[in-house]
Amino acid sequence: MGKYVCNIAEIRKDDVLKGGGKAANLGEMIDAGFPVPGGFVVLTDSYKRFLEKNNLEKDIKVLINKVKCNDSDINKAVKKIKNLFEMGEIPEDIKKEIDETYKKIGSPTVAIRSSATAEDMPGMSFAGQYSTYLNVKGLEDVYKYIKKCWASLWNERAVSYRSKQNMVNSDLAHGIVVQKLIKSEKSGIIFTANPVNGKRDEVLINSSWGLGEAIVGGEVNPDQWVISKKTFKVTNKDITTKKVKTVRREKGIELVPVPKEKQEISTLNDEEIQELTRLSVKVEEYFNSPQDVEWAFESGKFYLVQTRPVTTLYPMYKTQKNEDDFRIYVNLFLYSQSMKEPFTPMGFNLVKQAYANLLNKFGTKNYKGDKLWWFHNFGGRAYADVTNLLRSKKNVDKLKNNKRNDKDPLTTKALIQVIERNKDEIMDKSKAGIKVLSKLNLRLFKVLIEASYKSIYATINPKEARRRSFSSGDNKIEELKKEKEKLKTLEEKLSFVEKNSHGGIIAAWDATFYTAITLTYMDKAEKIMKKYLDDVSDLQYIEKSVPYNVTTEMGMSMLNIAKKLDGKGMKASEKDKDIRKFLKQYGDKSSYVEADVASTTWSEEPEYVLDLINSFIENKSYNEEMEKFHKDREEAQKAIERIKENMEKEAGKRKAKKIVKILTHYREMFGLRELPKYYLTKVLSIVRFVLIDIGEKLVKAGRLEDKMDVFYVNIEDIRSKKDLKEIVKVNKEEYIRETNRPMPPRVITSTGESIYSVVEKAGENAFAGVAVSPGVYEGRIKVLNSPVQGQKLEKGDILVTAATNPAWTPLFLKIGALIMETGGPISHGSVVAREYGVPAVVGVAEATSMLKDGQIVKVNGETGVIELKSS
Repeated sequence: MGKYVCNIAEIRKDDVLKGGGKAANLGEMIDAGFPVPGGFVVLTDSYKRFLEKNNLEKDIKVLINKVKCNDSDINKAVKKIKNLFEMGEIPEDIKKEIDETYKKIGSPTVAIRSSATAEDMPGMSFAGQYSTYLNVKGLEDVYKYIKKCWASLWNERAVSYRSKQNMVNSDLAHGIVVQKLIKSEKSGIIFTANPVNGKRDEVLINSSWGLGEAIVGGEVNPDQWVISKKTFKVTNKDITTKKVKTVRREKGIELVPVPKEKQEISTLNDEEIQELTRLSVKVEEYFNSPQDVEWAFESGKFYLVQTRPVTTLYPMYKTQKNEDDFRIYVNLFLYSQSMKEPFTPMGFNLVKQAYANLLNKFGTKNYKGDKLWWFHNFGGRAYADVTNLLRSKKNVDKLKNNKRNDKDPLTTKALIQVIERNKDEIMDKSKAGIKVLSKLNLRLFKVLIEASYKSIYATINPKEARRRSFSSGDNKIEELKKEKEKLKTLEEKLSFVEKNSHGGIIAAWDATFYTAITLTYMDKAEKIMKKYLDDVSDLQYIEKSVPYNVTTEMGMSMLNIAKKLDGKGMKASEKDKDIRKFLKQYGDKSSYVEADVASTTWSEEPEYVLDLINSFIENKSYNEEMEKFHKDREEAQKAIERIKENMEKEAGKRKAKKIVKILTHYREMFGLRELPKYYLTKVLSIVRFVLIDIGEKLVKAGRLEDKMDVFYVNIEDIRSKKDLKEIVKVNKEEYIRETNRPMPPRVITSTGESIYSVVEKAGENAFAGVAVSPGVYEGRIKVLNSPVQGQKLEKGDILVTAATNPAWTPLFLKIGALIMETGGPISHGSVVAREYGVPAVVGVAEATSMLKDGQIVKVNGETGVIELKSS
């Protein structure tokens, strides 16, 4: 290995900082015996030497520091940087090594590709961000395009992407791969895991005529096959009309028409599909992770020209010993709390500990094995393995019919679809788990008896049940506060945190039991009423302005404060007595993720509360909101009276009395359903400040840089007594990455299939395409034919175009969704859309002519359906 240049075969995965990620991967593949074209690597030290020789580093820093991440700033800066590189001279000692190595490999026609040190690292994908130049011949052109590749580290799309990912622009370096050009008759891309649905047991192959640029740039709709890794059989194929291809010219490349007789025939035969599948699976096995592999075909032989990890798959891990055992996982907190955000490491640690505490309390003592085998961390979210529960037809029927109390119908629909598609695997009785009752102890039965008693008691004396619910919760909170004050040592504090991770559940124990029966009341009332009445629409009013709801009372309190302050001609301030009183009662709540102990509370940052109260003052909306609440409460009472009157007429006084009792009790007790979360936030707030105190001590001990970093480690890390700074850095990066994810899957299977929504069909006023980037977005259409028309785009517009290439990338920062006529799951627009979290549908024929500027559409990047909402 020379100082500035080495043969590709010499470089390995440990040399990423020397040659960049692309070069390291190619070197590994050559060493493993894969068919990779030879060539050499211009090492990152060459880039650094070039900057130093031409005094560019300071100029680049000044230009980039002026960028404020808008199109105009970025465009101006990168043009100047590009010019600096083109005018710069490659030092003679670097030229000498390039010259010698180029001659050694026969001075061939080459492809010159960028290979950045940050490229294709886990969680990051720079696919298409940096430049590649094909059909380069002769030393002078090699020098010319090496400089262009170096400059592409600072092009619009790369600078925009780094900004999006919160990456710093300092200490960057660029390697260059100079590789013998395969004169491709056909070429394409292989994903060794399906990038659209996440399935790790499927291979997706794209193929088209000519060089691969037409596919990568989205210029052509490629042929596509989905192949099962288990059977190597094609499970889905799409042979498209391929109108154009990229070919070599004397210098460079050109997009030309495909001969008509070849436009609609398959580019690959069965044997070739099998060979590519085998090759790609071996590459995945070698790198031990799903790969995105570019291939080329010349004179009867396949070549692999590059590979990178697939970075857009939702993270999951093998969690069972038997890999053939099909499993289903549900996103617990998305289903139960509508929480799409990830937990911090400490937040997840406490959630898991809470479940462990409850299982230790109520689980059988002699149960052997991991009691939390079903509880998993995928991407910072809690997923539950529900497979064994779904083996029961009775449970599945309950799932289908539990519409009123369904926390997230989309999750339920997704589950039902997965069950229907995998019925034989799920209903296999030989795989049924141990019955739940065999894992529980007598203490739980005692609790269940207590719950039954309290549920019945609440129907007899709701007023006393409410008093007991608040008293029980308040007493638990006071008990924890007193215990907190006695904590002295680090271990005492850690034990307190662990022991009370489920304290919110215990504090809300009584409220949960007293309100449990009311969960069925509306269904029960509706069922009885439908026997006698044709119209049961009055039931919709019963659920409005339910009394004794702490959340509603909190809102009313803010309105009252706003009214009082406005009457005095004042604005909201922390110094105000009423606001201090409000924060004392509700200040444990958070505007972030309430279930995560890391979330800052209103007491710590009251700006949200102050701003909201001031907005009520400014628009004078407090009277209107309070009047609406009282009006809805009166309407609910009138609805009960109407229902009573109608039932007496149609069913008699006895049935009418029964319905009135059900509905009255519902309103008396159902408001308490918010108490569990109310007490949960109070307990988490207490635990939070204990953890912050621990963080302060760890800072003093030199183990953390900031006390708030305690939320980016777990309790085991703290007990380890090791330096935690590097752990914090890694965990923070992963947490930020997952926080930027627009939506996690509702359901995941053990194959990796990720279900964000449910499959739908296009109907009237709807268009269908290929879903390539998940998410649902409604907004205004803007049709663009070229990226230079980008100034037409306003923030949140839906971009409609024939195709995109890397020049379009900066516009993705503006758009709310993407619709394209051409391309596939791995063409440029699709890849960038997934990275930027932009819902996208491609393959929509004649989209640029059918859709018009200003139309409102709803783009479903999970189903491929585009609904026209207005014209």
